[in-house]
Amino acid sequence: MKNTNINKAAFWPALICLAVLVGAGVFATDALGSLLNTILYGMADRAGWFFELFAIICVILTLVLALSKYGNIKIGGPDAKPDFKTWNWITMSLCGGIGTGLLFWAMGEPIFHFMTPPVAAGVEAGSREAAIFSISQTMWNWSIPQYCMYTICAVAFALTAYNMKKPLAYGPVLDTAIGKRSSKLETVVHSLTIFTMCGAVACSMGVGLMQIGAGVEYLTGLKTGAGVWLVVAVIITVLFTVSCVSGIGTGLKKLSSFTTIVFIGMLIYVCILGPSTFMAKLGTESFAHLLDNMFSKTAILNTMADGDNWAADWIIQYWASFIVYAPILGMFLSRMAKGRTVRSFILVNVLAPSIFCMVWIAAFGGVTLHMQSSGTFDIWNAVNTTGMESTIFYILSSFPLGKVLIAVFLVSIFTSFSTMADPVAAALATISTHGFSVDDEAPKKLKILFGVIMGAIAYVLVASGGVGSVKGMWVIIGFPIAFIMAVIIISAFRNAGKSIKEEDYMLDKVEK
Repeated sequence: MKNTNINKAAFWPALICLAVLVGAGVFATDALGSLLNTILYGMADRAGWFFELFAIICVILTLVLALSKYGNIKIGGPDAKPDFKTWNWITMSLCGGIGTGLLFWAMGEPIFHFMTPPVAAGVEAGSREAAIFSISQTMWNWSIPQYCMYTICAVAFALTAYNMKKPLAYGPVLDTAIGKRSSKLETVVHSLTIFTMCGAVACSMGVGLMQIGAGVEYLTGLKTGAGVWLVVAVIITVLFTVSCVSGIGTGLKKLSSFTTIVFIGMLIYVCILGPSTFMAKLGTESFAHLLDNMFSKTAILNTMADGDNWAADWIIQYWASFIVYAPILGMFLSRMAKGRTVRSFILVNVLAPSIFCMVWIAAFGGVTLHMQSSGTFDIWNAVNTTGMESTIFYILSSFPLGKVLIAVFLVSIFTSFSTMADPVAAALATISTHGFSVDDEAPKKLKILFGVIMGAIAYVLVASGGVGSVKGMWVIIGFPIAFIMAVIIISAFRNAGKSIKEEDYMLDKVEK
């Protein structure tokens, strides 16, 4: 059967390389960590400008696609109808890009920028200016750049699949960009994608395991460790695998809606019972600061400040990680583009989740900075002694019914990560086979297999202490993926040009 025709040349090399990496993370944790950190800071110093410039170009080109004549193209043709309601589309787009990152760093990241701002910011640590910088920078890090990267890739896949009537795969997109068929290049790209995404999702899940473990320990007193992480890993893996096997129209749609409702409920609760005036003031000033400095926030480097590693630790790793995720999440998001114009698809897909993320950061980041600046709780000291994964729960416990809020927060980590891992597992299953169309669901056995692989890797890395070592992989892997992404972007514009010509031709025929 077509659905079981595995692309062995892409599948097995990726899994072998992944096994080698995990083995190194388990048995040579310190050595791997030292090597990757050396490479990370070396590449960040020499090629950090590349990632930041690439992020700026992605934002600009996404706006060009949306606001130019290409924005008028209807994905799927003039008579195409959307397969998903706008609410389901927004919730899947939002949750697909969050994973565990925003939940963890909305409270954690601002305190780092507040107390250790980069030299380029020109602000004093712990000052009012540092507070505004910290919230505005965190807002930018988790909003428009990442969703522009995901969306411009989604447009390329959507136009290829729905307008050019070709399979939902890298091959047709690459062929359009380079002008000829290259099955070897497609196989290499598929294999690299399988390797990078399994590792990337496992790292994200590893952070979630540690965070959930810390929350369980805070609520129950049960000491976190390998046993707790194993139970959590099994639950999360089963949850997102079942959702994935159910298909995008059933499992993921329902899970994303539930997760978004939980997010909104938590946000309203914190805004009402938290330091509302402080959050509103700081959030408004930070948003205005962001609007004035969008591109400068994308390109912070250590020019003439050699001892400053802030960019390497933060935005360079962020842009690199978003580049790694962009092609595979773009493939997933393309399935929600049918029946929308390119303009509406881009604007909604970028602005809706970005606005939500900014409000979320203004609220939760505002709570963190209020507690630190008012002397209510020394969060910075707690972060440096017990870690951010534990400090978050001290912050949440300060609210009325704090334990209930923590329990809801833990549930949101489970479901939010699942809504990110679900589409990744489905997309990996798709590119591991031959000849899939945009309307096909990948084989269930492959979805289950990738779910188990990602869950197992995450547990092994956390239990062995190796998850920290693999974080440096973002920049290393992101470099080659950036060139693949550049090819995908070229394909988006070429297919947009073809679609414009074909639709104009059809209109001329009708008028005659």
